Amino acid sequence: MTNLLSKSLDITAVVTYNDYMAAGAIQALETNAIAVPQDISIIGFDDGLIARFVHPHLTTVRYPIAMMAERAARLALLLSRGEKIEDDPIVFTPTLVQRKSVMTR
Repeated sequence: MTNLLSKSLDITAVVTYNDYMAAGAIQALETNAIAVPQDISIIGFDDGLIARFVHPHLTTVRYPIAMMAERAARLALLLSRGEKIEDDPIVFTPTLVQRKSVMTR
């Protein structure tokens, strides 16, 4: 985030790789007197515990981890038994968890 700020870009939002990076970005912005979400919106990924405790509370994207893990376990069991695996594509839909780190217009 500090590197991005040093470029003096006119940015309004940052989407990070995960919630921990978003928390670090929020800290760097606060250190540089840049208000979240008034000056820059921040979005994370994962909906980890930190998203609920960082200030402002982090808007994030939640993946259906339990469904993904269940499907992976089933596939692993099928493979271990030498059974046929269907070629049907599997689509998991993420959810946007709206909290306070994004400015609404």
